[in-house]
Amino acid sequence: MPTGTVGLDAARAILSERFGHTRFRVHQLKVLGPLLAGRSVLAVLPTGAGKSLCYQVPALLGAGLTLVISPLISLMQDQVVALRRRGIAAAYVNSQLDAQQRRLVLDAATSGRLALLYCAPERLGSLTRRLTGGGTRVKLLAIDEAHCITEWGNEFRPVYRRLGVFRSLLGWPPTIALTGSATPAARADMLHVLRMPDAEVVVTSFDRPNLVFGVRRVRDDRERFATIRARVRDAPGAALIYTPTRRLTELVTRALLRTSVRAAPYHAGLSANTRQRVLRAFLADQVHVIVATSAFGMGIDKPDVRQVLHWGPPPTIEAYYQEAGRGGRDGKASECLVLWRPEDLAWGNIGPAMRRYVESRTNHRAMILEYFGEP
Repeated sequence: MPTGTVGLDAARAILSERFGHTRFRVHQLKVLGPLLAGRSVLAVLPTGAGKSLCYQVPALLGAGLTLVISPLISLMQDQVVALRRRGIAAAYVNSQLDAQQRRLVLDAATSGRLALLYCAPERLGSLTRRLTGGGTRVKLLAIDEAHCITEWGNEFRPVYRRLGVFRSLLGWPPTIALTGSATPAARADMLHVLRMPDAEVVVTSFDRPNLVFGVRRVRDDRERFATIRARVRDAPGAALIYTPTRRLTELVTRALLRTSVRAAPYHAGLSANTRQRVLRAFLADQVHVIVATSAFGMGIDKPDVRQVLHWGPPPTIEAYYQEAGRGGRDGKASECLVLWRPEDLAWGNIGPAMRRYVESRTNHRAMILEYFGEP
C-alpha cells in the first residue's frame, strides 16, 4: 500500500475519479494518514461520517485483497452493489450463496480479480484457509461496525472474540476497525481482541448539535401511542420508531395505518425479501414511518429522518446513540425522544446508565457526551 504524501495524493485521485468526491473530510484524513503508512487504526466516527471510504479508497491502491468483516448480510450486499455500480471489483461470501457461487467468488479472490471481499465473521475459518492456501495476500483487513466485538462477542456471536486469531493466520495485515460509538473501555476491549496494542486511535466528537435529545414520561401505553401518533402523523420528513419486540412493531404499525400514516414494520421475523422491500420503499419516500426493532439500523443511510422515537428505553446508551444517530444525517434538526414509564425499568436488560438517562431532568446531550468520555 502506498505510504506518505504520494499515497495520500493517490487516494485523493481515487476519491475523485471513483467516488465523485472532491476532498476528504478532516477525520477521514486522520484515519488515512496512519493507515496508508501501514499502521492499524481504530476509528470511532459518527454516523454519516463516511467510514466506509476509509477502507474502500485504500483498497484500490496497489495490488492485494481488502477483506471486510461485516455483521449483516443486507449491509454487505448493499455495499457490494454500490461498489459494482462504480465499476469496482467487489463481492461477498455469505449463507445466501450456494456452493458453486461461493467457489466462483473465492476463485476471483485468489486469482487477484477482486479488490474487496466482504464476509461475516463466521465465514473466516474456511475463508482464511482458502486464501492463505492459495497464497493470496490480504493487504488490508477492515472490521466494519466494530462495536459488535464488545456488544455481541461474549454470547450472541462469540466468533467476534476470535478476530485477533484470524488476523494472525492472515499474516497480521494492517487493520482498520470502524464504529460509530464506543466508550474508552469498549475501545480498549476492541484493541485487545484484535491484538492491536500499537494501533492509532482516532476518536471524533460524539456531539451531533443538530440532534435534539429528550425523554418524556407517560402514564400508560395508551398515552405512549397517542404521543407517537401525534408526532408523526403530519410531520415533515421521515420518522423511525423503535420498539423492544416484534409483536409491538406489528401492533404499532397497524395502529398507525388505521390513522392514515404511511408506516411499515421492520424486524428479524420478516423474510429478507420483505425487509429489502420495506427498506427500498422507505428510501424512496413511499413509506413515511418505519416501526422497527433494533434489527433496523447498521448501514441505513436516509438523510431526512426528522424524528427518532423510542417506545421505551433501549438497553444501553451505546445502543441508543447508534439508533438516535440515524436522525438528521443531512445536518438538519432531528428530534430524538425516549418515551418511558417506571414499569419499563423492570425490564431486565435496561442498564444502569440508561436508567439514569431517562430518569434525569438534566441536559441529556451532556449525559451522552460524559458517558463516552468526552468533556
